[in-house]
Amino acid sequence: MKTFFALLICFLYVTAYSQSDFRPVSDIETVGSKLDNMAKSLNTIQSDFHQEKYMDFLDVTLESKGKFWFQKENSLRWQYTEPYNYIVIVNDGVVQISDDGRNQEFQVKGNKIFEQVNNIIVASMSGDVIDNDDFDVKLFENDEYFLVKLKPLKKDISKVIHEMEMYFDKSSLHISKIIMNEPNNDYTLIRYTNRKINEPIPSSVFSL
Repeated sequence: MKTFFALLICFLYVTAYSQSDFRPVSDIETVGSKLDNMAKSLNTIQSDFHQEKYMDFLDVTLESKGKFWFQKENSLRWQYTEPYNYIVIVNDGVVQISDDGRNQEFQVKGNKIFEQVNNIIVASMSGDVIDNDDFDVKLFENDEYFLVKLKPLKKDISKVIHEMEMYFDKSSLHISKIIMNEPNNDYTLIRYTNRKINEPIPSSVFSL
């Protein structure tokens, strides 16, 4: 279980990323409406991802690759393919994990930390991030991205998440990368590539 939560948090965390060219969004309501409309039109996402996990204590960056699937309302699958085989599936409130063929299963409900982290993942995919009472939300932009910065307001989350950054491509409004900071200066960066939007996903994808 500890391994799972460590990897789940790795899905999400990254240190400070250069923001010198970003400026505050002047019309937050309009941008929020655009992201909300995109979220309403989004049913499925299929994507490759590349993850960089920086560990400050060791001063090393660990890289991994895999595939990601998301389907409304709350089904997702993370599948690491390099350098190890690791799968996390969330479907109908049940988490399934496969670690090199060793499988386990548990319920999302009842674990507050996991529920909130899972909600963050789903929100980042769907673009439904502006109105979130659990975070202090700030919105920035440059010529390429809308940047949503989320700072946890609850102590239990702030212990593992210092700040999260979501970069939405201005042309499509889809998530391009996620950057999050951990309190200990470790971080993870996830970039999404080869996205397929609203294409059918077989139900078998969301089960082991």
